[in-house]
Amino acid sequence: MNTSYTITAEIDVPKAGADGMIVNEGGRYAGYGLYLLKGKPTFTYNFFGLKRTKWQGPELAPGKHTIEFDFRYDGLGAATLVYNNVSGVGRGGTGTLKVNGKVVATEKLEYTEGIALPLDAVFNIGDAAGSPVDDKDYQIPSKFEGTISKLTYALDRPKLTPEDVKKLEEANRQMQQK
Repeated sequence: MNTSYTITAEIDVPKAGADGMIVNEGGRYAGYGLYLLKGKPTFTYNFFGLKRTKWQGPELAPGKHTIEFDFRYDGLGAATLVYNNVSGVGRGGTGTLKVNGKVVATEKLEYTEGIALPLDAVFNIGDAAGSPVDDKDYQIPSKFEGTISKLTYALDRPKLTPEDVKKLEEANRQMQQK
């Protein structure tokens, strides 16, 4: 939440093809999932069940593939909370889905989850439990039919500049004077 991140999955699709969950967190009420749907790499972001945004690439041929979802956050991050300011949380950003290094889909999110996930949020690798992030795409269980060789998460948290800190301190002072 409130940060840029990259999820990279190195997978092997068998000759018969593959479907199923590679990794997800959350479900029907909020969360995300990276999975194969009819052989197509898919990333779905579920904003509290109000809006689901989907990135999807072409069907994968049998063999080894690298699927990457890169999200660049537009906000200043949770550090703004130190200054009694929520302006850095829950902002949107741009997500890019890549397959084998090639961009296959780019979408913009207006908002993201900023403070908390629902209590039923579950983290899964290679299968899905709880509830689906999109009931139209798959049902539980959703075991990945290929092989996951490696899964990597990289976080790139926003850093406040000295100018950001000055603006936040001034806004905090003005709020306290009211």
